[in-house]
Amino acid sequence: MNEDFQEYMIQANALMGQEKYEDAIKYFEKAEQIDNMNIDVYLSKGVAYANLESYEPAKLEFEKVLKISKNNGIALFHLGNIEILSGNRARGIELFNNAIANGFDDAQVYFSLGLMHEEADSDELAIRNYSKAILKDSNRADIRIRKVRLLIKNNLLPEALQTIDELILSNPDVFEGYHLKFLVLVSQEKYDDAENVINDAMKLFPKDAAFALDKASLMITRKEYDAALKYLDSIKCDMETDQDIRHSIAMEKSRIYAYQQKMDMAISALEEAKAILIEKNEFDIEATYLLMNCYLNNEDFEKVINAAKELKKVQGEDYYVLAAYYYEPFALKQMGKLDEANNLFEESVSYFRGESLKYPNNVDSYAFRIMSLRELGKLEKALELSDYLVNVNDKLPEAHILRATVLEALGRKGEAKEERNIAASLGGLTAEISEN
Repeated sequence: MNEDFQEYMIQANALMGQEKYEDAIKYFEKAEQIDNMNIDVYLSKGVAYANLESYEPAKLEFEKVLKISKNNGIALFHLGNIEILSGNRARGIELFNNAIANGFDDAQVYFSLGLMHEEADSDELAIRNYSKAILKDSNRADIRIRKVRLLIKNNLLPEALQTIDELILSNPDVFEGYHLKFLVLVSQEKYDDAENVINDAMKLFPKDAAFALDKASLMITRKEYDAALKYLDSIKCDMETDQDIRHSIAMEKSRIYAYQQKMDMAISALEEAKAILIEKNEFDIEATYLLMNCYLNNEDFEKVINAAKELKKVQGEDYYVLAAYYYEPFALKQMGKLDEANNLFEESVSYFRGESLKYPNNVDSYAFRIMSLRELGKLEKALELSDYLVNVNDKLPEAHILRATVLEALGRKGEAKEERNIAASLGGLTAEISEN
């Protein structure tokens, strides 16, 4: 190999390691001038362009590889990534499969396929590809974690526990394994086993306050509220707690006070949580949402409206934002301002419909739209949307409960009772467990 070519490639790769991609490209071009048939130059240059998010130049580099080495699996894989980043998911998946067929049998391609299938709500295919990725690289903790979260989401708990145990065995220094195992065991009400997992984790990670928070959470689940409050105070005293941990402690305290129906203390804890994030110049969307609910409980409707207005300033499809569009007119209605409430409910229905069109898989926008239509007395349309939600996912308890409330408003008590019975019969993990 030409020594100048070799040196330019070494220099370019060193710059790549420092994430100086524009400088690296200049050295790859020097190497290309010496040997324009070496596919490593074009592969590396393509990766550099892709890291700069210059997808069209990157695409040209990988296509040069295919001219020299027809059906090169690595180039096909990178082209697949570019297609997906450009919004062409179907073409990207096709290129990934072509890459596999042409010898690029790497963990990353299966992991990427899994991510694509998961994004398309094809969970079974996603799990299958994550399993293949793990077989190719058993040391990739990130792949196992992704698979575990998806198994939890689908309530496949025995498979989730097996995968978690494999994760802990292969990567004992990865704290997520212990945390996920704790969550699954708690969901199965195996509290003693969950406590043992957390105690073991705290021995391995003595400075990690997150596990102490898990232990406090278990106390709350067991309704050991006073013990949990004392333990949360001890976390503050015994550990170096950063702003995020202090915020979590305040949020857990608010949960305890809410369970104890000590709403003023819950509000105080939530205000503390908000203040902690203000120190970081961040808006606490969750605490604001929970404050809105506390104000509702206290029938302090002016504060409900103020919290809702704060939440409505946040952009995106977040559940808490959607809730604000419902609870602001709801609070106005409770205050007797019916015309103002109905006008705002009409605006909210339009907003929820727009969100449903933008994000068709977001069940919450449908749910709040149904609730708003119910408040407006537009019960036939509310029932039509409720029927749709049940048809889309008849295993979702909330869909049946919503349908029951609309049927009750229509005076169809027998059908409503049947829907509530169906909802009661459906189990499954909460969103909190599948996302943590």
